[in-house]
Amino acid sequence: MTIRNIQNVQRDLLERLAGQDSLELVVEDEAKVDLSFVQLLMAARPYAQSQGKTVRLARPAAGNLRRVLERAGALSRPTPDAARFWLHEEHA
Repeated sequence: MTIRNIQNVQRDLLERLAGQDSLELVVEDEAKVDLSFVQLLMAARPYAQSQGKTVRLARPAAGNLRRVLERAGALSRPTPDAARFWLHEEHA
């Protein structure tokens, strides 16, 4: 799930989302991910919502995905929505 194959990942995500109301993604700790995957998920969520659907992670971001998010600064001060999505945390 890197820039080299992100178009295929996007196509797969859209095809799966077309057939269901909710899509739960499993991202293994050792999965090869880069910022293009993070950006794809950031775009997929509002798109899904506009279609009355949801995209979520099966578990909090960990491993390589977590490292990419940290390097990008996405976890330094996440919005409540981002904390819910990436980390499965609720903020008051």
